[in-house]
Amino acid sequence: MRICVDTTILLDILKDEFRIFQDKLYTALAKKENLVAPPMVFAELMPQFKGNTTLLGEFLEEHKIAIEPLDINSTIAAAQAWMRYLKRKTKVKCPECGRRLNLKEHFLSDFYIGGFASVKCSAILTRDRGIYARYFPALVGYEDCLKARALHNHFSRHSGENRNPGSA
Repeated sequence: MRICVDTTILLDILKDEFRIFQDKLYTALAKKENLVAPPMVFAELMPQFKGNTTLLGEFLEEHKIAIEPLDINSTIAAAQAWMRYLKRKTKVKCPECGRRLNLKEHFLSDFYIGGFASVKCSAILTRDRGIYARYFPALVGYEDCLKARALHNHFSRHSGENRNPGSA
């Protein structure tokens, strides 16, 4: 199966948080799934490696994740979802000047990742269920990650437990 890996999962590994979502990546590795990500994931991870692209590349290679370019069909899918998002976004009132401002909860990069996953992959592995479930409803979550709200809440409280029995 071809799986798009979202930045959130890789940040979870780097920060050792949200073990249940880390385990989903390790399940995919054990099953020898084809793991891919668009260039936005690489860009979003760069600060974690202080801009060292060699170390970042090694991290991705160690986790068997290939970075692939965004094609025009993925870009179109992203842009269509982005336009739906822009129509729905909430307005908030500035407490200082009273002006109504658009409240942005998501970034365009999230939509590029969703467009890439929906066009080029069988599933997405993410912890960010809301955007993908709402704006890419046909997208399948790997290991039910788009439906894992209760598990996420439970395991986020226990993120310090060992990921694998016997691991140090």
